Amino acid sequence: MTDLRNITSILVIKMRNIGDVLLTSPVFANLRAAYPGARICALVNSGTEEMLTDNPDINQVFVYDRSVKKLSRSARLRKELQLLLAIRRERFDTVFNLTEGDRGAVAALFSGARIRVGTDSRGRGMLFKNHIFTQVVEPPDPSLHTVEANLFYLNAAGMPTPIRQVSFHFNPSDATAVKEILNKQGVEEKSYFHAHLTSRWMFKTMPPATAAKAVDMIAARTGLTAVFTAAPVEHELEYLRKVRQLCETSSIDLGGKLTLKQLGALSASAACFIGVDSAPMHMAAALDVPVLAFFGPSSASNWGPWDNTCQTNPYTAERGIQSSDRNLVLQSDMKCVPCHRDGCNGSKVSDCLDFSLEQLYAIINDFLIHIAKADDLKCH
Repeated sequence: MTDLRNITSILVIKMRNIGDVLLTSPVFANLRAAYPGARICALVNSGTEEMLTDNPDINQVFVYDRSVKKLSRSARLRKELQLLLAIRRERFDTVFNLTEGDRGAVAALFSGARIRVGTDSRGRGMLFKNHIFTQVVEPPDPSLHTVEANLFYLNAAGMPTPIRQVSFHFNPSDATAVKEILNKQGVEEKSYFHAHLTSRWMFKTMPPATAAKAVDMIAARTGLTAVFTAAPVEHELEYLRKVRQLCETSSIDLGGKLTLKQLGALSASAACFIGVDSAPMHMAAALDVPVLAFFGPSSASNWGPWDNTCQTNPYTAERGIQSSDRNLVLQSDMKCVPCHRDGCNGSKVSDCLDFSLEQLYAIINDFLIHIAKADDLKCH
């Protein structure tokens, strides 16, 4: 058991993608509660830092600029050394490395911290990586939700983790900017639902016709306006164009027009959120907005929308309609689900996301019941 007394400065490393980084927020909340006077920092990949900035539990977010990989070898080493030296100057006494990659391990070693907690490499990556850490932690149980897997590292070091809410923070200016955009469209707070049906990995998306049917059903049943978003990349914007062309209901297209912080602000004032396994889904759930998520090859038990009202993993290995008190997940009952692959037979298309009209109707009916109960939530 690691001696966690007299800690004054802590670095948490999470070198992963946007949603992964957001789901570390309970780690920082528990560290802040345990060490209210400590300097607590994060190290994350560029493009993910907005998930942690403005978080009152975090003093500073260090960013590894992934674009350095395009530089010459000498220029890249120089840039990476600058970051490592900046970390070294902080004189951290404790590091929690929540990822198994080599880069996080190097940062942990270079920090000079007397306590370094990291994952057992099991022979993967650079040699002697396990010797970098003063406490080597067995990888978390693969059945755990990602929120619980992150907290596992604190638990393994002997720290209780009573705080289990995921949080996302944005500035008032972000909320104001979104409100102005919506007002120009004649849309008020809670009169719309936020639909983010795309993903960085398109094998997580439904066929456009299926997505359009889901949107039409919700709009028709609720009278809410659909407000679409997507990342400012062509494959997501093209998918969004196809969905909107197939929709029978009118909608607002904000695809590629909002920052990550503004996406959160948009969800925060929406009546509900619908989407696939993606960072915006996690952001909406963190903001306590009712979420309807459509899952394909990824596991809802690991990545389902976290429910802050219950603070436990409501999703099981079973497929079909899975729910917490606030959020619902629809996942196919096909035997191959979840396969954790990038589409069927290398096609980058997942057949398990082509839901029937009956499946869509059933999940949306249940979801609307959830929304009606959203003001009076209790855990089962």
